[in-house]
Amino acid sequence: MYKPRFDFGKEFDPSGEQTGTVKDLLEELNYEKFKTAAGTHAERGNSNGTSVTFDSLSGVFEFLNDVTGMSQPKLAQDIPLSTLKTVKLLYVTNDTNDTQLFRLLKSPLRGGKPSLEFYTTETPSRNQKGIAIVDHLLSTLSIEVDPAVLRRINISFLTYPKLLECIAQENLEILEPIYERHHGQSASIAKAIAHLAEAVKHYKPMPHRSDRPLPEALYTYLRILPFLNFVGEYQEVIELSRVGNQVDPILDKIDNFCSELSIAMQSEVHHNTPITSVEGFPAFVDSNSLALAKLVQHATGIASERRDILKIVNASSKVLCSYVHHEWGIISLDTKNITVVDCIATLCTIRHQQKVKTNYSAYWLGQEQSDKGTSVLRQMDDARSSEELFEHDYIPHGINQLLFSRFNQFHMAITGKTGRYSAWMELQLARLTKYAECYQSNDVSICDDAVQRFYKYCTREAIKAADIA
Repeated sequence: MYKPRFDFGKEFDPSGEQTGTVKDLLEELNYEKFKTAAGTHAERGNSNGTSVTFDSLSGVFEFLNDVTGMSQPKLAQDIPLSTLKTVKLLYVTNDTNDTQLFRLLKSPLRGGKPSLEFYTTETPSRNQKGIAIVDHLLSTLSIEVDPAVLRRINISFLTYPKLLECIAQENLEILEPIYERHHGQSASIAKAIAHLAEAVKHYKPMPHRSDRPLPEALYTYLRILPFLNFVGEYQEVIELSRVGNQVDPILDKIDNFCSELSIAMQSEVHHNTPITSVEGFPAFVDSNSLALAKLVQHATGIASERRDILKIVNASSKVLCSYVHHEWGIISLDTKNITVVDCIATLCTIRHQQKVKTNYSAYWLGQEQSDKGTSVLRQMDDARSSEELFEHDYIPHGINQLLFSRFNQFHMAITGKTGRYSAWMELQLARLTKYAECYQSNDVSICDDAVQRFYKYCTREAIKAADIA
């Protein structure tokens, strides 16, 4: 009975003392490739029936050298059994899939093309093949990672949406001295945040190398990879989303509109009073479309009539969905949390996109031609509802990020806080970039330490910035 030696879960050696050679691995790969476990010849398929040679593994060794610094072993050199299992896992995964595995797994910090569609999930809407491959690698590698270390890795490297929530919470804690010192002074807050952003850009995480067992090192790397992809393309999307000085502050006009609403609703309404929900937004627009069209025109300079506003209600609702999701997570869309400024900002966002016609195409390795749309509004799929977004995630992440960024820019600009938002976005980008640099090790303890050092640095610099502004 044939028993493979280089499969995960077979001859598990927590001590790391068991060894083998690449020659042994090649014998096993060729046996499995050309014979069944019973010893009879199997169909020759995946690599056109050619034998696996030392050169066949060169792509695996190059990848591992890039990720961990591991040098290519000699044919008869004794190396840890866990290393050979990892080499086999990568070779077989690459050989049996039509995706270019090592391009898929190349870090954006090392020249890989970043993608907002690179993540790990059980129900992906896009990039399903690539995500399934990464999930397979993670589940296999985890078999031979020390359970205590595995728990720490999974806690430290959350899915990137959860990690972004943690970073957002850190940002609030870091900025607290600035907000307290300059409460109600938007210009001073903007100046202090801009000063902090510059300090963050100059921060240099301490470089560390660590020799961890290869399955653990690669598992850590793969857990970090979705976040690195997010940071890489997020920066590109934010640059694409910039509105510039194309927006006029209209807070006085908004206040006049709120006064009229107060009379109609028989309750006091201010620009930041929650007056509707995502679900109730279309009815609110329908009842106030003429006034809203005038406000959008004043803000953007784009001629807008009642019919123009009514045509973009569905797309605008989806931008509000992104806003609600960022602020409150997954909640009922009938929650009354949308203000007058929110309504105007989302309508401005879509009218602006209709004018500038920014193109965006989601990217992932191996995508079909039919997946490569460029029109932002067309990819929002006007035939589908806002309610479906939380369930089916049918809008590419880059489009959500692009329009949400513009929504925030309009939100701050029409209330006269453009400088504050620009400073905050510079800080956001700087913090994310440095966070990614803190994650260049494949040792979770080193990454955790780097993040803690960075947090303390930002906290100290925020106090300095509050005093300087």
